[in-house]
Amino acid sequence: MKRILGNEELIKHFKTAFIHKKISHAYILEGERGSGKKTIAEALAALLQCESPVEEADGPAACGNCQSCIMMKHRDHPDVIRIRHEKPAVISVGDIREQLVNTAEIIPYRGPYKIYIMDEAEKMNQAAQNALLKTIEEPPEYVVVLLLASNRGAFLSTILSRCILLDVKPVPDKTVRECLQKECGVSKETAEFCSGFAMGNIGRAKEAALSEEFHELAEFTLSLLRFLNEFTDYEITARVKELQKWKDSIQDYLDLIQIWYRDVLVRKSVEDPEKLIFKSEYMTLTKQSRALSYEDLKIIMEQIEQARARIRANVNFESVMSILHIGIRNRFDMNR
Repeated sequence: MKRILGNEELIKHFKTAFIHKKISHAYILEGERGSGKKTIAEALAALLQCESPVEEADGPAACGNCQSCIMMKHRDHPDVIRIRHEKPAVISVGDIREQLVNTAEIIPYRGPYKIYIMDEAEKMNQAAQNALLKTIEEPPEYVVVLLLASNRGAFLSTILSRCILLDVKPVPDKTVRECLQKECGVSKETAEFCSGFAMGNIGRAKEAALSEEFHELAEFTLSLLRFLNEFTDYEITARVKELQKWKDSIQDYLDLIQIWYRDVLVRKSVEDPEKLIFKSEYMTLTKQSRALSYEDLKIIMEQIEQARARIRANVNFESVMSILHIGIRNRFDMNR
C-alpha cells in the first residue's frame, strides 16, 4: 500500500489481513469527507491486485510497477469497479444491481479479486441496501466490497452486521503541517492555519491551503470578526450581502467563525499564543476574551450551530446570517 498519512492501526489491520489471507468480503470505512477514505480504499485495492507485492518497513505494499499497478494508476483495472450514481443525492437500487449485483458472479478478468469501491455509500436508499445485502450475505470468494461513508447511521442493521466497520481517524496536526509544507509548498504560517482549520482532515487541509477562494474567505471573515462587536445593524446587513459571494462555501465560513470563538475561549483560559489557531490575532482575541463570559461563548457556539441547521433547512440565507451576526454582537453589548 502507498504511504498514507495517519491511520497506522487501520493500515496495519489491512496488511495483517493480507499476509494471513483473511481479507473480508465487505468493509465500511467511516470518516468525514476528505479524511482519506478513498486513498486508503484505492491503496488496498492496488495491494490486493498487485502481481509482485514488495515488503516495506510496515509490511507488504503494491509494487507500483506491474501491469495491475499501472492499470490502477490509470483507473482502468477491469477488476476494480467504482460505483457511480447519476442522481447526486441517492444511490438507487438500479445503480447497485447494474454495477454490482449483476456483475459479482462474473469471475475476475485478470486479478485474484473483484473489488467494488462505493464512495458516499450512505446515499444508498433502502432498496439499494437490500439489493446489496443479497451479495454480501453469500458473496463469491473473490469479491471485496469497500463502502466509504461519513455516517454509519444511514446503513441498515443487516448491512452493518455483515461488514467490518473501520474508522478513518483525524491525522495529527504536526503530520498535516509537514505534509502541507512539503507537498503543497505553502509557508509555515499557512500550514499551521490550514491544519488547525481542517482539524486533522488531510484532504480538507490541502484544499484550504491551495484555494485562493478560501484565503479570500478567511480574510473577509477576519475583517468582520475583528470589529463585529462595534457594528451597527446596518453595517451587519451590508457585510451579510457581501457574504453572498461565498454562499456555496458557507459551512467553511461557519467553521471559521467557530474556530475564532474557540480561540477566544482558549485565550480566556490560557495565555500561550501557540494554543491558538488565529495566532496573528492574539491581541484582538485577548480583548474579546475579556469582553465575553464563558456563558456568552457557550451561547455563541449554540447560535453558530443553529445557523448551520437553518442553512441546511434552506431558510433564507440573508435572514439566517443577519440573525447570527446580530446575536453575536449583542453578547458584547450585554457586557458593556
